[in-house]
Amino acid sequence: MEKITCVGHTALDYIFNVEKFPEPNTSIQIPSARKYYGGAAANTAVGIKKLGVNSELLSCVGYDFKNSGYERYLKNLDINISKLYYSEEEETPKAWIFTDKDNNQITFFLWGAAKHYKELNPPNFNTEIVHIATGDPEFNLKCAKKAYGNNLVSFDPGQDLPQYSKEMLLEIIEHTNFLFMNKHEFERASNLLNFEIDDYLERVDALIVTKGSKGSVIYTKDKKIEIPCIKAGKVIDPTGAGDSYRAGFLSAYVKGYDLEKCGLIGAATASFVVEAKGCQTNLPTWDKVVERLEKHRI
Repeated sequence: MEKITCVGHTALDYIFNVEKFPEPNTSIQIPSARKYYGGAAANTAVGIKKLGVNSELLSCVGYDFKNSGYERYLKNLDINISKLYYSEEEETPKAWIFTDKDNNQITFFLWGAAKHYKELNPPNFNTEIVHIATGDPEFNLKCAKKAYGNNLVSFDPGQDLPQYSKEMLLEIIEHTNFLFMNKHEFERASNLLNFEIDDYLERVDALIVTKGSKGSVIYTKDKKIEIPCIKAGKVIDPTGAGDSYRAGFLSAYVKGYDLEKCGLIGAATASFVVEAKGCQTNLPTWDKVVERLEKHRI
């Protein structure tokens, strides 16, 4: 049986490293372009599967999905894709991701087949955890409400955070057990909701804030757990680090580990992903993650 359902985008990524972002009304050259498999929900589902936990994906994809190689790749990994919705008139969502030399990112996202989320009703979830990633806010809220109480709900608003109204964000957080945000999203959400840490913890079991090279922090009602950054061999591309952190964290959780170990497994998983371009290119196995933690004497 699948242990974790991942809800949200499956996308084709085009990733570019640039010296600096161009000013408006100017252009910059990019050395090369290559297609990668991406989308926050798919990245997380693949990461979970590579770590030895069964996952399924609930996403909207386009008429080009079958021939893109992505469908076959997911099937070969034995990820359950029976809950994918195929659009006959729209393309699979696509992301053009630009990263500057300080690892700041700008993303342009083609919504494409994701417009169909508005027409869908959430299925019955028969998994331990329903992880809700970037996607349509209304559909995400419906999924959180359907799953909450029967399944653990994990929520990561990601770069779609600006699409949530104050009311919608508050409501989804009230139907969330594990809330994941990076430091920028945490700041934005806190300003929008006028929240302090305690306001989140009145609603969720754990708030996990990732801080890039400064590690991450897990907040619960009882404690604050600082998780160090696990050093990568060489940072090539930060894209997908957050998704792989969540994949590691949630996989460790369903394997029965405590929150601190979940955070360490998440951090170690992310340390592999940043070593190569693309969100799924260098996802590690469970053994590799454990080996790296042991190497860091953790």
